[in-house]
Amino acid sequence: MARHNLILAGGTVLDPKNGLEARADVGITDGKIVRVEPELDPTTADDVIDVSGMWVMPGQIDTHAHVAGLSRNWDPALGYGMLARAGTTTVLDMGGTGPTLIDGIKRRGAGLNVAGQFALIPGLTIPAGKLPYRTMGSIVDNALRQGCLGVKILGGYHPFTPEDSADIIAACNERRAYVAFHLGTTDTGSQIDGVREIPKLVGTGRLHVCHVNSYCRGVIDDADDECDEALEILESMRGQLNSEAYHAIQNGTSGRCDEDGQVMADVPRNCLALRGYELSIEGMRQAITDGYGSVVAQKGGQVYYARGAEALKMFDEAKSNVGMSFPVNLPASAFRLTTAKNESENFIVDAISTDGGSHPRNVAIQSAMALVGFNALTPLEMAEKLSWNAAKMLGLLNKGHFSEGADADVTVLDPERNQPEMSLVTGKLIMYKGQPVGSGGTLLVTEEGQRTAVASGLPYQVVDMSQSKLYEGFTD
Repeated sequence: MARHNLILAGGTVLDPKNGLEARADVGITDGKIVRVEPELDPTTADDVIDVSGMWVMPGQIDTHAHVAGLSRNWDPALGYGMLARAGTTTVLDMGGTGPTLIDGIKRRGAGLNVAGQFALIPGLTIPAGKLPYRTMGSIVDNALRQGCLGVKILGGYHPFTPEDSADIIAACNERRAYVAFHLGTTDTGSQIDGVREIPKLVGTGRLHVCHVNSYCRGVIDDADDECDEALEILESMRGQLNSEAYHAIQNGTSGRCDEDGQVMADVPRNCLALRGYELSIEGMRQAITDGYGSVVAQKGGQVYYARGAEALKMFDEAKSNVGMSFPVNLPASAFRLTTAKNESENFIVDAISTDGGSHPRNVAIQSAMALVGFNALTPLEMAEKLSWNAAKMLGLLNKGHFSEGADADVTVLDPERNQPEMSLVTGKLIMYKGQPVGSGGTLLVTEEGQRTAVASGLPYQVVDMSQSKLYEGFTD
């Protein structure tokens, strides 16, 4: 009889790839799934964890979070522990660089698998001004060598012209580099008009559309109509786009104002305009005073939303250069985008993300479980949106399922409390009863990033982007 390092016994296994929703035991050896059967002999295991009454699903993969971005008034690397606490086993960072990603894992890692997108910030991470196409290609090459899977365009904060945005997408596509876009160019905003621009920018290429719900807040049209239009555009480009939506009401943005006291970025301007505030530093101060705006803050090892006088003091002392949050995300938009299917009963938006990490809104699992409670998703569909679809998006073909030989990344959920109970990465506990117990992390890099991964001293896995959903069947 084969030995197991660990058996997870008595839970209801949710494995959408293999169509399994049943009471079963999960056997793990050497960090891999070796068998899933109705009952495994406990005497064959070094350790047995009783998960009776729990849901046992492949580890939750967050395709949009923030753990390695620019540090303003908190440490983004705190997001690793926050994600582990939330049941996440794999995360795609959407706003840092290779060095900041690696540094954070070493300082505050919590045992997760970690991939990163290189943030394109003119004047900081890349040269300012108009960039020749060849330079864009060099930037993408450098991002891959740094250990990132690709790049992220931050259109809501650092927009490029439509022409340059299209060129960045094309440069990534040529190299099969993962390319993600917080929508918006110099011609459009971070709202439904940015979605309308996707077909022109992408052409026959490929793109990850970040947090679709953020463009359906009713800024331009009725929010329901914006959802209709976004879904229609995404479905019309099926096979070319990856996409996700997050469920937190709070957004994450910047309070930064320029020398003339004007709010700089499109996203916070939209937030102020929704409630009729001036698009200025005084409008921002009033929004904070009224309790509409909050400031992201750190106290000890915790990140939280500061409000009222505390938030205003932080805003003033930092001369507006703080992370901020507004309650602008519409649950109806997020839930509709999450559950919408096409005529073939396939989900239009691929995954549920958090856009969290170091932003305290890591509620993907809880909100997805709530949708199951409302019969808006089945348990298997929940696991599909939280894990299997996300694995396919990133080409992590050995994750997101419990086939024999798959990585033993597991998230265990308590359906009575709608909470994650424990998580494992390659068979090792990284979270137990809501408390992170892991450290370090495993880098997910392309072949071009292997040298950086080796030099980092961290464990790593090589990802082949040509096997990802994004580039499946893609030819130049």
